[in-house]
Amino acid sequence: MAVFLSDTERTRILNGLEANDTLLCRFHMALHKRVYKRVATKGLLGPDATVAWYYPAAEYLSDAAMLYTLGPEEKLANWLRTVTLDIARTPAYDWVGPAFRYHSEPLTGHLETAHLCWALSAVYDLARDVFSEPEQAEIRQALTGKGIELCRRWIDKNTHLANWRGILTSGVIVAAAVLGAAGDPDETLLDQYVLEWKRCALAFQPDGSYGESLQYGNYLAFALMIAYESLCRKYPEKAALLDIGAYGKGIRWIASSLFYAKPLADNGSSFWGIEPRARAANFNDSAALFRPSGDLLLHLAARSDSEEEKRLARGLFATYYEPVPNQGPHELATFGMNNDWGFLTLPLLTHETKSASPQEADLPLTTSFSNGHAFMRDAWNGRTIVAINGGGDGLYGPGHLHGDLNSFILIHNRERLLVDPGHSCYRNLIHGLESSTQTHNTCTFLIEQETLGLQEDKAKTTMLEQKSVLPRRLLVKNVPGPPVDRGNRRLLVERDEVVSVIGSEVGSAYGIPIQKFTRLWLMAGSNVLFVVDRIEATQPVTTAWNWLVNNRDGQAQVDSLSTSLTVRRNEAGMKLFHLGQGKIGHPVYGYVHDAYHVEPNQYGEGKPGSGLLYRFTEAAPAATRTVVHAIALDDSIVLDRWQLQQAENAFTLFNGQKQWTLIVQDEAANHLSLISGHGRRWDVVPQDTMYSLIRV
Repeated sequence: MAVFLSDTERTRILNGLEANDTLLCRFHMALHKRVYKRVATKGLLGPDATVAWYYPAAEYLSDAAMLYTLGPEEKLANWLRTVTLDIARTPAYDWVGPAFRYHSEPLTGHLETAHLCWALSAVYDLARDVFSEPEQAEIRQALTGKGIELCRRWIDKNTHLANWRGILTSGVIVAAAVLGAAGDPDETLLDQYVLEWKRCALAFQPDGSYGESLQYGNYLAFALMIAYESLCRKYPEKAALLDIGAYGKGIRWIASSLFYAKPLADNGSSFWGIEPRARAANFNDSAALFRPSGDLLLHLAARSDSEEEKRLARGLFATYYEPVPNQGPHELATFGMNNDWGFLTLPLLTHETKSASPQEADLPLTTSFSNGHAFMRDAWNGRTIVAINGGGDGLYGPGHLHGDLNSFILIHNRERLLVDPGHSCYRNLIHGLESSTQTHNTCTFLIEQETLGLQEDKAKTTMLEQKSVLPRRLLVKNVPGPPVDRGNRRLLVERDEVVSVIGSEVGSAYGIPIQKFTRLWLMAGSNVLFVVDRIEATQPVTTAWNWLVNNRDGQAQVDSLSTSLTVRRNEAGMKLFHLGQGKIGHPVYGYVHDAYHVEPNQYGEGKPGSGLLYRFTEAAPAATRTVVHAIALDDSIVLDRWQLQQAENAFTLFNGQKQWTLIVQDEAANHLSLISGHGRRWDVVPQDTMYSLIRV
């Protein structure tokens, strides 16, 4: 019995293929196509590769090994033997990773090292008979002397808790488990790193969300998953010590973060094809084209102790993988950058689990999570989504943050109208800029202002932005320190009938002189959103409100007036009214990225102007202000019917059929009233340090 494939799983797969089981045949055929495309290149990388060899090694070799063990073929065996031995014989210096990784002596491992452990372990486990005895000894030596040793050095040298520690720990466990199952057990080593696995799982928030991003939460969970799967069949007593619920609980956060799947147009390029592609809330370093790894979803569906988590995970796989088994690219799949299904999908598909959609699981339409992410929907599969990075708890695994607190993504009719920029290659000069507060849908402050009046000159004055580089959460004597406070506080997350309200306070994320930046989002039905900001400072500051419009495919039609912004994208439209003292300028040509790539100027990286950054900037500084933005959402063709009427502290959006009025009852306290066209009223009322939504 192999570590990654039990006898029962093998039998079920082969019987299912013989019986023409639709799902097993679909993914087996896709696996065969994927593997033999690479076999035809006679090496690891084909002519269309955009990455260095160590990035896709884990997915390419594990895919091939699983296909081989289910149906050995000489051509595939020769490819596996050649590529695997080439990697095994590569010097330790190259196992460390690319040139930008530290290569000083004594050599330490990095993410790429763990991936090579996964790659060789899968082949050694599933396709060992491809190699002679001396060749098997070479692979064992590479795994112990390069893989395990280099990974252990990194773990011993570093004490912070985040995704890296989990990936390196997984490299050790997977290699040790495979070697042990093959007759070379090191129980002491496995036991030591099973304990390390348990520490790594503490990087997740208590509700299973993750403090870095969706992308890195998936990456860490994937690493812990593959370590668990390397243990559960041969070392069930060790696997029983691991709590996959630490990340399994996060399936609710993931389900809430996913928006929809549809084709991705790309300004003349056919790279992304015509298949539907998943979109998600890409706060911090994450991709807008995000779906959880397929193997991870099926792992949760098979292994979770929670029936709801099992069904949700299986439902997400059915939605985002079953219709598109051949969707690529596959070269950054295990690296957590462009997620895909992998070699564990076939065995895990043999574990039957019922599926459920978020609606069937009765997930709330308005909700928030410990990491600060919050969501408002008019309905599951409805017309409008507001995704917010707002108030949260201390972060259990901080890192890869942007200055995006009180920023939000706005979706209507399956179009992202206001977007998060995402991120590109870390070695791009613009990465620092696309991570900064000024490129997100939140506020920045000018604390010095020259007499020059042009917008580009104002942007070069001293700008106050959020602090997004936080201290790491450190292990002290193997015990994690306290969570790291980002300076964001949850004020309110409530829904009553068609009204949802979310509020957060993030003033301390900016530091002196900002005392308060409270933002409240009030969503009424599918068409109306009010955003109310209360800003207080110890000295007068000039506030700039930043709005990043999605123009990634050149399809945004934007009209701007001095106090309003109208955006149309295909069938969706947004009309935003600024009701403060700010004046709009010509857009700054920003970036909106689809997916991260490890190299610059590759697929997924946005071009200048893919984001249109509009700023409403105050003409004069002030110490306090309450500013309302009223946003109407509708089909593009009828958007002009929406109008705004203002009477002192009352702001009404109406289109002849629907009407909603926001009244600022008490500016300093943020006491607000929301009144429908039928006269129903909801009040947002401050209570101690929080707020409440009360239907009057």
